[in-house]
Amino acid sequence: MEKINYKISFLIIFLLSIISIFSIIIYISNSSSSNNIEEISIQRIKEKAMEREAFLKDFLEDYKQALYALSQNKFLYEYLNNGKSKKELEEIFITLEKTLPSAIQIRLLDMNGFEKIRINGVASHDYNEKRKVEVVKEEVLQDKSNRYYFHRFKNLKKEEIGFSKIDLERDFGKIIIPKKETIRLGKLVFDKDGKKAGILVINVSLTDFFKFFIDTSLYNVMIVDNFGRIILSTNSKYGMIRESFKTFLLKDLYTFSTANKILSNNEYYSKFFYSKKIDNFNTGQDLRLILSSKFEHLSAKKNEREVFVYMLLFILLVLLFPIIIYFSKVPDTLKKRIKHQMITDSLTNLPNREHLLSCLNKKENKENIVIIINIDNLSKIRNAYGYRVINRLEKVFAHYLESYEKQDRFKTLFKVGKSSFAFLYEYKDEKLLLEQTRKLQKNIENKDFIIRDDFKVLIDSTIGISTNSSRNETKLQEAEIALDIALSKKEDIKIYDKKDKNIELHKDNIRMVSKIKKAIENDDVIIHFQPIYSNFYNKVTKYETLIRLKSEGEIIYPDSFLQIAKDIKKYKKLTKIVISKSFEYFKDKNTEFSINLSLEDISSKEIQFYLFDKIKEYEIGSKLVIEIVESEAIDNFEEFVSFIKEAKTFGCKIAIDDFGSGYSNYNYIISLNDYIDYLKIDGSLIKDIHKNRKTQLLLGTLKFLCDNLGIKTIAEYIENKEIFDYIKSMGIDYSQGYYIGKPKSTVSKLIKVFE
Repeated sequence: MEKINYKISFLIIFLLSIISIFSIIIYISNSSSSNNIEEISIQRIKEKAMEREAFLKDFLEDYKQALYALSQNKFLYEYLNNGKSKKELEEIFITLEKTLPSAIQIRLLDMNGFEKIRINGVASHDYNEKRKVEVVKEEVLQDKSNRYYFHRFKNLKKEEIGFSKIDLERDFGKIIIPKKETIRLGKLVFDKDGKKAGILVINVSLTDFFKFFIDTSLYNVMIVDNFGRIILSTNSKYGMIRESFKTFLLKDLYTFSTANKILSNNEYYSKFFYSKKIDNFNTGQDLRLILSSKFEHLSAKKNEREVFVYMLLFILLVLLFPIIIYFSKVPDTLKKRIKHQMITDSLTNLPNREHLLSCLNKKENKENIVIIINIDNLSKIRNAYGYRVINRLEKVFAHYLESYEKQDRFKTLFKVGKSSFAFLYEYKDEKLLLEQTRKLQKNIENKDFIIRDDFKVLIDSTIGISTNSSRNETKLQEAEIALDIALSKKEDIKIYDKKDKNIELHKDNIRMVSKIKKAIENDDVIIHFQPIYSNFYNKVTKYETLIRLKSEGEIIYPDSFLQIAKDIKKYKKLTKIVISKSFEYFKDKNTEFSINLSLEDISSKEIQFYLFDKIKEYEIGSKLVIEIVESEAIDNFEEFVSFIKEAKTFGCKIAIDDFGSGYSNYNYIISLNDYIDYLKIDGSLIKDIHKNRKTQLLLGTLKFLCDNLGIKTIAEYIENKEIFDYIKSMGIDYSQGYYIGKPKSTVSKLIKVFE
């Protein structure tokens, strides 16, 4: 009955397809008979392109003549030679600004690029109101020596008019919103000795002109630059003022070959468009004008669609019927294949994790437990030999484990992870279980797995085992947790024990992962500041930035989440947040502050780029102290020194944090003394300094060394007055600890003076 339904369904589909095909043919036929568009010759398009080019030339001619006239003005001559007649010259500029409809700025620059006079057009909100202009005050005049057009204009010949690029209007270097296209015309002016004395510049708005330039119902009009960027287009989606200006290029509108021909030829014809280089003025952009017939484009598209549809119809008629017959037999086969793929590992062809979970739900597996065997050194083998070797090794290892199926109480084998396999095991007692799994592990680790020819690989393994007292659906989870604990504690075999403290730690870590992610997502990563007290000036002079997480009203400290953040690859994100928030907080405060960076941060190019970019953005290098946390040995000393040197170029200071608790030593301090500004002495050396003779001697030696190397010392863990007084008596430069002040979210309330 099911097969009959399939055939009927596909037969109905076939009949509907035939009806649809005939409907399309009739529609195309009717459309063709009603679509009779007259062709417009390419010669006519060329003539229109010439007209457009002349239109552009005429538009700019008024502004060129204005520059010629202004350069001969007697008031300009007096101003350039004697510094007189400035007011009269400004009036001439104002008159020109009002006369020239698209002029938005008239300026006189000296030969050093400084504006001497600038007249701005002021926009009016009333359409009928006369156009206003204003003379820009002298204190607001700008230095344009770094603008490209200044260097272009100062090299003009005596009577030459120069043009800037067509670009967007800017003020103080920033694009004005809404975006407006503009071009600048410039001309040199000379003093009585014939020397270059200045540059006249007129800023011309092209916005209104461009609207008229592309206003045509018969043609598509475009102007493109030498990079293929569309400066102007009849299509409102493209153009200089659009977001797609730098990303959607001429090659995306036409083919790469066609775009290249347009940009490399002074004149280029196609069946549907004409392009030519604009010769009227040189902006340095090598501009091309492109005109195409809207109707030819539509007609071409229509013809292409017709050909495509007819070909498609023919193919459908030839192929559809046998395909329908074929697919009427396919559903059952597909169901079986999909089901097999869902429960089978594609590489080893073993049943996969989903298959194991399904098996565990069956009653006959109630007395069985799950044993997971993990290949510990798989990633190392992959890094050394590549993925082909890994794939081959997994196949060989799977074949080896299959030999244990149905032996020694081992039952079905599964592939449950990237590097892990699992057995269903018929449990009898723990003694026998451990005996057989130890034997299996010993055999695995003593065997040479031959990958190809004489190439052999040894495997390191770890085994995690579930209990037989749990529910079937949790056995795989138990075995995975046991495996994780065994890997973390470097044990060979681990049986799940719900009383194990590591189980609770595992759960706590999972909860912490959620808290870290939510804190980042909800902007609940916060920073506190702990004061650092100058023992010389007797006041707080700097602060250390410390990270905290806020979760459901609870403040979480770094010791609880930093390592987990590294494990889940969120550590760099937290570092960036600390950098950004601390820089934002201290940008307008005249005080030194520090941030903590680990060696992992320093070795990360991503963090380096982010840090130095933010230092440039906030111009905060002279206030920043980078505290380097020594939780591990330096692997790449040259890279470490390179980072410190670059930080120093921004004016940053360097502190070595927690000296006495990590990997630092005296030789290390001596080798880096040229770069270190502060040495922070760890609390383990400070907490009983006032009564421990050994640490007093050690600290005295350290103080002597730092004084001779020019390194300031900071004592951490100043918890009471006794420690504070003793530290001061030893000449330690700075004190930090709860006695000085606890970390707070602001610095204004932390300032504290000790008499």
